[in-house]
Amino acid sequence: MRHHSWLAIMPLLALAACSKASGEGGESAYPFKVGFADRGDIHVTIEETGVVEPDRQIVVKSPISGTVRRLLVREGDVVHAGQLLATVVPDIAQANQLAQMRSDVTAARIARDNARRENDRALGLTLGTMITPQEIEEKRTALEQAENTLNRVQDQLRLVEASGVVTNDSSQLASIRAPAGGVVILRGVEEGETVVGGTSAFGGGTEMFTIGDLSVLIVKAAVNEVDIGKVARGERVQLNVDAFPDDTVEGVVRLVPPAARQQDRVRVFDVEVEVRGRQTVLRPGMTANVRIAGPTRRNVVRVPVEAVIYQEGRPVVFKVSGGESHSTPVTLGLSDIAHVEITGTGIAPGDSVALEDPVAAAERAKGVRRRGS
Repeated sequence: MRHHSWLAIMPLLALAACSKASGEGGESAYPFKVGFADRGDIHVTIEETGVVEPDRQIVVKSPISGTVRRLLVREGDVVHAGQLLATVVPDIAQANQLAQMRSDVTAARIARDNARRENDRALGLTLGTMITPQEIEEKRTALEQAENTLNRVQDQLRLVEASGVVTNDSSQLASIRAPAGGVVILRGVEEGETVVGGTSAFGGGTEMFTIGDLSVLIVKAAVNEVDIGKVARGERVQLNVDAFPDDTVEGVVRLVPPAARQQDRVRVFDVEVEVRGRQTVLRPGMTANVRIAGPTRRNVVRVPVEAVIYQEGRPVVFKVSGGESHSTPVTLGLSDIAHVEITGTGIAPGDSVALEDPVAAAERAKGVRRRGS
């Protein structure tokens, strides 16, 4: 334990700024501020910002590439599952591909019908006189192959039609329908624009609409890795936005992710906060101020945060008494913006403590004295 005596340098410190020790009623001649250990509560609060998002949102793309003919909804519209959102006319390459699929179905059906007639004729011939067993087997195999080919091309065409593409002899058109109910929070195209099909390998297709379920909103807050240990699922959260600073919305921590990601050279965890209760101020895309109520310690021994000084990587607190400061190793508990919990022994309520490093403060005071002389 280190001791620093100030009795020998008291005359040199007469001009130094003195701090008043509350409860002692006099001026302290120490060249550093003095505080006190006491008993009280530690309330941990983590403050971050996050983006408001719907809990569930779906991006709608066109199944084919082409030109938007009609748009039937806009941002803010409420839609139900299966509702028609837009129609798309396929481009030339896409139209040729669809026409080829229809042609393949027709050709496969003709080949199947021919194979069926050949098989029926073979079965009607007298075995051993006009046809051999091998020829009968060949006709049957040809029929099965023709039926398989027809089923395959029909399945391909059905998949395209199930995605909303309607084909007939005169025109081709894709109907874009809502895959689920919700609110249109983004419309990414206008009538007459060209869109790329969602199955395209180039960019994954044009995002025509984003539909969100606004009945449940979440806020994703990037919590620094040094604070993640103070956040737990189920903790209460207060949310507000700059547009409505006086309106506070309640939330609860829904997810603390198991892995961090890097953001601006800092590791963060995207903590999900679920908005609770009825509210009218939060909207998707807004930046929300997030206050997470972390753990609380009640009636614990605590010191001001400035009193904790690290020596060789270990925390110490300088106890002050009788003109001397004593370096006291401590074990830290929780901390909030003002106080740090002291666990174990070494510091007791009522102890005077230095609020900065006494050695550095003494050197600084000597420098002030030399410059003033």
